Amino acid sequence: MGTTPRSLRLAIAIALCGAWGAAPARAQAPATSPLNCWWQTDKSAVRVGEPFGLTLTCHVMETPTMTVVPNFSDIEPTSIELTPFEMVEGTRREDIVSYPWRYVQYAYTVRLLGDEFFGRDVAIPATNVTYRIQTGGTETAEGTEHRYVLPAIPVRILSLVPAQAVDIQDPTADSFGDLEARRFRATVELVAASVLFGFAAVLVIAAGLRIRQRLRTRGPVVEQTVAVGAVLGGCRREVERVRAEALRDGWTSRLAAQALTPFRVAGAIALKQPVTQTLVAGDSPAREGQLALRHGLLRRRRAMVSAPITAETIDRLRAASNGSRPPEANRDVLDHIREALVALNVVRYGRERDVDVQMLDRTLENGGRALRRLHRARRLGIGTWRH
Repeated sequence: MGTTPRSLRLAIAIALCGAWGAAPARAQAPATSPLNCWWQTDKSAVRVGEPFGLTLTCHVMETPTMTVVPNFSDIEPTSIELTPFEMVEGTRREDIVSYPWRYVQYAYTVRLLGDEFFGRDVAIPATNVTYRIQTGGTETAEGTEHRYVLPAIPVRILSLVPAQAVDIQDPTADSFGDLEARRFRATVELVAASVLFGFAAVLVIAAGLRIRQRLRTRGPVVEQTVAVGAVLGGCRREVERVRAEALRDGWTSRLAAQALTPFRVAGAIALKQPVTQTLVAGDSPAREGQLALRHGLLRRRRAMVSAPITAETIDRLRAASNGSRPPEANRDVLDHIREALVALNVVRYGRERDVDVQMLDRTLENGGRALRRLHRARRLGIGTWRH
């Protein structure tokens, strides 16, 4: 080395120092382009005439100080050139923004026609995308036009894979539209699950309250009785039935006994006296003084109702009211019920030939009208008629 000229040794040292200093600079140089695009196919091998999906995705940079303005007119479905492939249809997906990038995607459906392509790798041709860069804040300046070239990609015709493929597995075709469809379906299923969960929670709460009520109940279980409204409705129907039969066949002691029962029960309800109710099974016949009723919406059950109210009972309970004067409507209803009881007692325990049919019919008509008023007042929830 001592024989080497001094100038040659100095040149070698300077070159080595320059190379050592330039290596970090190259490593730190940004490799990201303000616009980048790539192709993707849903199939790596197709048949002649078979439509297949072709997706073009680009991301462009958008920052407060720099914005890339691409010209996508050359890659629109109506203007893009993909010879020898034929464009079938295409659409642009909704853009996705993820700062500092905006992602743009086009989805095409293309096919290849021609028998000269059998067993060959046919390339999707290279495509140009021009763009400009705008810089500046309040005052923007637009630079010169740049050109981005998408490289060609091969598609194998009637083969397993293209010659340049690295494996035999077709790539997944997850486009922006697929992602949006999945997100919409997930949202719908989440809303439906929330609604069903809400219904389930309401049912669980109702069941819990029912169980708590049963656990806190003291004393023996009491069989549910017939509602007052159902009892009054049965009394009205029974009076109308007896009147119709009497008009057809004439009044008898038996019909008078049947007509006395609904008026006795209605008088007990009007006076807020207890009504005897007995639940029976099957078609057990009603005894004298009992009125047979059917109640329940889903499970129809049969009950016998009765009350020991007479005209004398009405007078006695009125006199024992501690001087409180009943409402006019209540007094009028009780008067008609009392008149019906008196008239029917004459027929039930007297002689049938002494019956004044017209007077009895008017009395029962007034009594039926009183039952309708009592029933209507009970349905409206007027305090005077509560039982």
